Amino acid sequence: MITAQYGRSPYVAAYAKRRAAGICELCEKPAPFITKDGEPYLECHHIEWLARGGEDTIENTVALCPNCHRKMHVLNNSTDITHLNKKTGENIDLQNQDNEPSLL
Repeated sequence: MITAQYGRSPYVAAYAKRRAAGICELCEKPAPFITKDGEPYLECHHIEWLARGGEDTIENTVALCPNCHRKMHVLNNSTDITHLNKKTGENIDLQNQDNEPSLL
């Protein structure tokens, strides 16, 4: 079995988390807990998945709570994608992104 690996910049992830300021960029609720380092726990998500040609850029990366992150990988709802794109100011093509299997 061959598994694709994608490069992810720690700086892009850190920027997305700083931009979110401890608030999930999808449900807009506070992070579920504070880490041992004193940071709000949010997970980085690529709006257009890297496996589908998305880039590891600040315009394509958002900070989500664990529930919303899982929701995006299970449902990848076009309404949620539109909402997240507005958060980053990027308009990513929504065509063929709904209801496709997750590539975690």
